Amino acid sequence: MTHAAQVSILVVDDEPALREMLADALAGPGVRVHTAGSADEAIALARTLCPDLIITDINLGSSSGLDVIDGVRTFHADMPALVITGHTDPGTLTQASRRQPAEVMAKPLDLTRLRARVCEELSRHAARDQHARRTRRLRHLARATNKQRRAASRQLETACAELTSNYQSLSRQINAQNVVLEYQQKLLAAHNDDDVFRAFFQTFVRHSGPIFGAAMLCDDQAQLHLVGRFGVPQPDTSNFCRALAGPVVDQTVADSRDVLLDAEQHADMFDPAIRRYLPGLTVMTVPLLPAAEELIGVVVLYRKGEQPITDSDLTLAEMMSSATALAIERND
Repeated sequence: MTHAAQVSILVVDDEPALREMLADALAGPGVRVHTAGSADEAIALARTLCPDLIITDINLGSSSGLDVIDGVRTFHADMPALVITGHTDPGTLTQASRRQPAEVMAKPLDLTRLRARVCEELSRHAARDQHARRTRRLRHLARATNKQRRAASRQLETACAELTSNYQSLSRQINAQNVVLEYQQKLLAAHNDDDVFRAFFQTFVRHSGPIFGAAMLCDDQAQLHLVGRFGVPQPDTSNFCRALAGPVVDQTVADSRDVLLDAEQHADMFDPAIRRYLPGLTVMTVPLLPAAEELIGVVVLYRKGEQPITDSDLTLAEMMSSATALAIERND
């Protein structure tokens, strides 16, 4: 008997002569036959060798070939088996069939049929194993493909998010530049400081939303004075504007930089008389510098309620500040 791949068969019988006859009948190129004379020996060999097929006699003296099948299947659940029996009583055949053997063959054995049946069973299990291996490979490939697909999807999502963020940032920059160009055109028609600050406030409100503010300019002694207030629906009082603007303007004057802060979180720096108005209020200062280190004034913007001043507001104010400072200097 030949088989395409190296296979191993375990023959179990308590009669030495029958074991040797079966071993000789089944041996051949690509087939190794091992023999055992008892259930315990057979189970031990099966655990070590892991054969592809077990052929066992039911009657093994003090034990049963069915015990061999049961024992081996505790560690090799789908081990195929072929049962030989010299007993044809219904009870024995019923017990054997419950183990779902490949076949139950009665003695005396037809060796030609036995070899053919063994070949069929080994071929069937080889095909099953090949199918199982192919299925495992396909599952592995599917898992790898899904992993790659998920990674590619994440990369695509990240790239799309970055592109969207970059587009939004560029769009904001372009919009801000257009606002500044529009603002500069308005400044050309401004005849005095009031016109300049009115244009500043109206432009900011139109493109950022309702806001309050105060304008401060330096006098001949380089002292800042309140020169204008604005707000929707109406400006706050001069006293409130001075009390709110003073501390933050001091920071701006110190290093000529924009200041953006949550007034409530910095309540200690403000006059106690206005602290009850600070919750929900954000403040931003915009220095007016027609040239480096040449501070001629400060615009203080503040917003009340749930909509705080944002970084986008700060960027817009910074872009408008230079044109505002040059317009004020021109009026002088």
